[in-house]
Amino acid sequence: MTRWLVQGLIPSGSSLVLLGEIHSGKAWLVEQLAVCVASGRDFLDTFRVDQQHVILIDEDSGTSSFKRRFGRLAMGLNIDLTKVPVEAYSKSGFLLYEPERRGWLRELIKKKRGTPLVIIDNLERIMGGWEFGESEQAPLSDFCHELRNAGATLLIVHQTGPRRQVRVEDWDVHKEAYGFTTVVECFDFAIAMFRVPTAQTRFVIKPIPRESRVKISRPFTVALQEDEAQTWARLVLEDDMVELKGIRSSDVLPKVVES
Repeated sequence: MTRWLVQGLIPSGSSLVLLGEIHSGKAWLVEQLAVCVASGRDFLDTFRVDQQHVILIDEDSGTSSFKRRFGRLAMGLNIDLTKVPVEAYSKSGFLLYEPERRGWLRELIKKKRGTPLVIIDNLERIMGGWEFGESEQAPLSDFCHELRNAGATLLIVHQTGPRRQVRVEDWDVHKEAYGFTTVVECFDFAIAMFRVPTAQTRFVIKPIPRESRVKISRPFTVALQEDEAQTWARLVLEDDMVELKGIRSSDVLPKVVES
């Protein structure tokens, strides 16, 4: 039976890459995921989660903007970050090919109970200027296997090139990102994300299951809610997810670990 970190969407112990162009909502999504998994709160108020420790490595936003967004999301979900098992490292200089850094992360994972969620934002930064080539997928693939073998569920964010204007159902992410095929083949599955051109801030999320046992495979829409003073924020699901109906929680949720 599949063990789920996020019901129907992220199997526990899997590796996935989140793809999207700049300002497509990737940071909002992964940081809300981090808050939900660490607290046990339903993701997007819909997907049941298995509460786990979270390790979030932000090499993209910068410490001040990262802290503000993370804090706003926690406030929007009424979560006290000081009371949940989440560790965040912003602009720590983590590089994929430094043995000491990789060893530090492996040991950090092994010290956590259960199957911790490791989020790294973003792939280009941790590559340290190294570019992808068709014959060079092995190092990234080895890194994914290494962290899964250490006991983690791994999510890495990857910024793609500009998206052409096409219908959601016709959008082929494989054609949108430079080096996408090489990148996604290193992971169990991928999730693509882009912003909808509407007055309200909305994002479309498109799972790309590949060989994974993901139950949600069609695109769905989430909206960003925030107050005028921008003190809190949260993402909410706008679709009726019929795929989740009639599923017993005992069939998909392992025992929750203690914080």
